[in-house]
Amino acid sequence: MNPWLIALTIGATLLGAAILFFSITRIFALLRDSEVARLPAVSQGQVSFPDPGTYTLHIEQPRLNTALLDAQFVLRDPAQSADVRSSPVIFRTTSSGFSTASLAIRQFEIEHPGVYRLFVSGIDPAGDLSRIQLVFTRPYATKLFVLIVCIVLGGGCLIGGLVFSALQYAGKI
Repeated sequence: MNPWLIALTIGATLLGAAILFFSITRIFALLRDSEVARLPAVSQGQVSFPDPGTYTLHIEQPRLNTALLDAQFVLRDPAQSADVRSSPVIFRTTSSGFSTASLAIRQFEIEHPGVYRLFVSGIDPAGDLSRIQLVFTRPYATKLFVLIVCIVLGGGCLIGGLVFSALQYAGKI
């Protein structure tokens, strides 16, 4: 067994484990820290935005719930009596748990901090809205993509290091 090869595989294993740990903890922190407001799914609600900028609206609901399938969302600035400029999310981020899923659906351009009114139309009257939440977040898709790439890289280093270490100890390398 070559000592520098053993050190290399152990180093790759430790590096992979460290990258995995860091990336997974950062994903949970990213999802938690990006949340700005959470509202129940009702036809009207108030949302307070602390800073100007882009905000993304997510629907967090039980899997296979279609109560908000055809819903339209309008955010109105009461100070200017105008609708906030918005656009649909082209590359929708989805976060899934065991029982719920969160789907990014619309982005809003907030020009100044303040309290805004959210209007929701097209809600299925027969749908169960009790477990549906409307969540506003700061955009995090790019950071999430980078962290997922880090997880894949860390997993590759960890598994590669373990496999090569096992092959060295078995005398195959």
